[in-house]
Parts: sequence; structure tokens; C-alpha cells
Amino acid sequence: MQVNTDFDGRLKWRSRHLISEARRRGRTGLLFQVDLRDPPLSMSPKWCLVSVTEDGRYLCGVDRTSFRKVRFIALSPGPYSLHLEVIRSRARRSTRVQREVVLCQRDILLVTCDPVQPNVFYRRGPAMDTWSAQILQKH
Repeated sequence: MQVNTDFDGRLKWRSRHLISEARRRGRTGLLFQVDLRDPPLSMSPKWCLVSVTEDGRYLCGVDRTSFRKVRFIALSPGPYSLHLEVIRSRARRSTRVQREVVLCQRDILLVTCDPVQPNVFYRRGPAMDTWSAQILQKH
């Protein structure tokens, strides 16, 4: 699994909107963007759930039936131990990584995920799941 600290700049329109709204309101939090390209009505039994948890507390998750693939979760400033997961129908195909972050007032943690698509005929292994985690600091 690849986890980058630099972001390649491909933000969805909704992500840009939520960042500007959080900046305007002076909020601190987590912006979660998932690039799932599996259609919601896919007949494939190979589903996946992309989620973020913090010390056993579920923060957010996205699967192929989710209406929005971009979420903003308000968090208070302080240290966090985040678990970034791609959970698949077969447990051995699931991937998980842990990140320790410290958020200051008005910081936004941008987390993006591009999971390996579950119903590709010649599919890559789950080790190719790509995560990006970056703190967007206040201006």
C-alpha cells in the first residue's frame, strides 16, 4: 500500500467547496475523498468499504452505494491516531494503515484514497491501494 504525504492536486469540485466553506467558518476537521469507480449497481460480489476510524470510533466510510464520495468531519484540535482502511469481502484482501496526526486550530486533514477496483478482470493486488494524507494549514 502506498501512502503519500504529498498530494497530486486532483481534488473534486465538492472537496474544493468543502475546504473553502471550512476555511470561511474557521473549522478544524478531516476531509475524506474516495475515488471509487465501481458503479453502484454493479453485479460484482467483490465489494469494498473505504473507512477512517480513530481509536475504534468510526469517523466515516464510503462504499459503492454511498451518494457522496467526499465527506467533511469536524474534529477538535489535538492529536489523533487514525486508521485508514479498505475493507473487502475477503479479509485477506483488506488493507489498513495507521497515521498519527496533530491538528491545530483551523487545520484540515485532507485524506484521499484510490482503492484497487474490485471487479477488474486482471486486477492488481490490494497492495496497490493508494492513500494520500496531508494537513492543509490555516492561512
